Amino acid sequence: MAYNSFPYLCIFLPLCWLAWALLPQRYRPAALLGGSLIFYWLTAGTYTVWLLLAAALTWVLGLGLGRLQVLQEATVPGLDKPARKEVKQQFAALQKGMVAVGVIGLLGLLVWLKYLPFLVRTLNAVLARLPMGWQVTSPSFVQPLGLSFFTLMALSYLFDVRRGTTRPAAHYWQVLLYLSFWPHVVEGPFDRWARISPALLDPPKPDYRTFTFGVQRILWGMMKKLIIADRANMYVKAVFDDWTKYSGSAVLVATLLYTLQLYAEFSGCMDMVLGAAQCFGVPLEENFRQPFFARSVSEFWRRWHITLGAWLREYLFQPVIVSKPMMRFGKWCRTRFGAALGRSMPVWAGLLLTWLAIGIWHGAGWLYIVYGLYYFALQWLGEVCEPALLRLCPALPQWRTRRWYKLWQVVRTFVLVNFGMLIFRSNGTRAALDMLASLRRPYTGSLLIKLDAADLWVLVVGAAILLAVDLAHERGIAIREAIARRPLPLRWAVYCGAMLAVMIFGAYGDNYDPAAFIYAQF
Repeated sequence: MAYNSFPYLCIFLPLCWLAWALLPQRYRPAALLGGSLIFYWLTAGTYTVWLLLAAALTWVLGLGLGRLQVLQEATVPGLDKPARKEVKQQFAALQKGMVAVGVIGLLGLLVWLKYLPFLVRTLNAVLARLPMGWQVTSPSFVQPLGLSFFTLMALSYLFDVRRGTTRPAAHYWQVLLYLSFWPHVVEGPFDRWARISPALLDPPKPDYRTFTFGVQRILWGMMKKLIIADRANMYVKAVFDDWTKYSGSAVLVATLLYTLQLYAEFSGCMDMVLGAAQCFGVPLEENFRQPFFARSVSEFWRRWHITLGAWLREYLFQPVIVSKPMMRFGKWCRTRFGAALGRSMPVWAGLLLTWLAIGIWHGAGWLYIVYGLYYFALQWLGEVCEPALLRLCPALPQWRTRRWYKLWQVVRTFVLVNFGMLIFRSNGTRAALDMLASLRRPYTGSLLIKLDAADLWVLVVGAAILLAVDLAHERGIAIREAIARRPLPLRWAVYCGAMLAVMIFGAYGDNYDPAAFIYAQF
């Protein structure tokens, strides 16, 4: 049941909201949990069992961690200093062991269901080169809906409980609601337990302003998905699936349209997700912040899929670079290569691991590893080349304050991101390299592939509106607040106009392929 489908928008969502709004305060969490489980069951069927198991493991371990902390607080103060240190070490070892069980269990489930076929294919490719000719077979699985999303949220819950920054849930259903809450279970964002649990477990009263703001955001997400993304998908799919038939110009246009499609679709899905959650008074994390105004690749990723980057930075990158093995590695580098490299090498190692994780998280295949390494190489080269650039061009710091140079940085970042998008969308690493080479192929034939001139005009106008809205947000203009201050007739004219735009200009009919949400597969 997709977020843009008729059953979801016109049946499921209204019924859930009515049940949530009409029930007494203490029963509203039950309405959210019931709606979430129904949504997941209707979408994933029997694979719901994996979600139930992940929630059970997370709840049990979180409860155990919390009880160990309470026991430690009650035991340690009455001991002398040597005994206190020893007991703290024992408790710390027990807690680390429980977290390790959670990491192995949750990541083991993720690897088993998502990455096992890729690992087996890679192993068989290696074995095929050996004289024995051995081959390994693996069972076939269907990946549960939102597996990567609820796995990382479960891990963040355990890490936060271990750190003592959040208290564990007392009941299993509370953790299950946190992981299965239907607006974020399919494509995120990665929400923290401490941030959203108050609204989930003690929901606020229905509020007209909150509800209308949520509906506005759902409509905006629908416009981005149906008017822009699904229409662009027709062109993108035709070229990327059979790119050898087309000229370099068509490949270039398809790459640009894929960037537009992915942004309109993913950010549009987030608008629908955050809008639906807002109707229920649940404040989910923002996942996009005008990424194409970024002036560097690292800034782009701080604006794109924000919660994934924040998760990896907090729970992978930072713990890795301050870990004891990495500290020893940094000390070894200082003795061999000097103080500067000794400080930088651990950071680069952590950065490499983080970008590999980003690539692998997106999919099980070498293409996604190359995708992650591409962005690592860009960020690493930017840091390594910075001192040389400053020596070659002493005026560079002054240039960076000028408007023309900032515009150049935005354009440069946009071009680099589009190369990354070509890698991400292509059908394998070899195809990606061949498509990059094909950009030199001379123009032949029409660029109107699968779309007519009217469709392209709709895309151009839709992209211009999207750019205008992002520009307004970049300048701090709150569009929904501005609409809310207008008279009632004008507000309703905007709402009706948005609905009519979706119905009239949305990509429907036999000529269109209603594409599923891309990030739902991750």
